Amino acid sequence: MASSRTTFSDHKETFQAALNSFFTGKPEETETDLARLCHPTFRLSAEDEELDFSGFVKHMHWLRENLPANSVSLTITQFLVDGNQRADRHSSTTVMPDGKVRGAETFLFAEIADDGRLLWVKEHVMRLGYQGPDGSWIKDDEVPKVPAAKTENK
Repeated sequence: MASSRTTFSDHKETFQAALNSFFTGKPEETETDLARLCHPTFRLSAEDEELDFSGFVKHMHWLRENLPANSVSLTITQFLVDGNQRADRHSSTTVMPDGKVRGAETFLFAEIADDGRLLWVKEHVMRLGYQGPDGSWIKDDEVPKVPAAKTENK
């Protein structure tokens, strides 16, 4: 009996929903959730990080435990399909535990296994910094310095 092929990666909307689902759910269900989307031989390459499926599960489990619920939101702005290859450009925001909102823009490249799950993902992440009161992005190295408090002698 032939197994069915998952099709989440075939369309922009379902691919975006799948990527967002990495960050949601109960931490103890991380491996089960990711196994639906990632092939057992899955590999992630991002910046200085190389993770196999087990390492990816541990990473996402940690994020699910340490970030507030629904704190990560990503939106795909460009999506390309070429056979089993996928590419997207997406922007994301993350609400940190201290309430600050951090932003990033990511270029993602992936290959899909015959069963429709992700075989590998390569990402290039450009961190935008944190969101200022006016909605603009402030790079971490551009954070305004707060002057030291002056003490009054009475």
